[in-house]
Amino acid sequence: MRLFVDTNVLIAATVGEPERGAVARNLLNADHEFATTLLNVMEYRTILTKKKRFEQDRVEDLIDGLFDRMDVYGPETGDLLEAYAMQRETLLYTMDVVILATAKEIGAPLVTFDGELLSNGAVAPGEFIES
Repeated sequence: MRLFVDTNVLIAATVGEPERGAVARNLLNADHEFATTLLNVMEYRTILTKKKRFEQDRVEDLIDGLFDRMDVYGPETGDLLEAYAMQRETLLYTMDVVILATAKEIGAPLVTFDGELLSNGAVAPGEFIES
């Protein structure tokens, strides 16, 4: 199955967050095809370097690994128009609604820990992990 991965899942897997890290790692190690957006990759870089204080060379190596493991999409005009329409109804943050629209366009569920996105059609990572 193809899954569209939000930044918070990537961060949780990378830094080993206490509650979410194992779930995120199990998901990313499962037999799925993964995708994300260039916006998520950019956010991943910023969070790891600025907030988590990883060395930028290490972060760039991690990003190279993301490009090797998953398809990375740039939002297209159609995605932005869909996001604009969705935002009128959901009032989601700009980046969140663009990511949700892009996931919808490629036909993959958005996998996230974000409660607001989960309330608007995204799916929690645990839903795709076999027990």
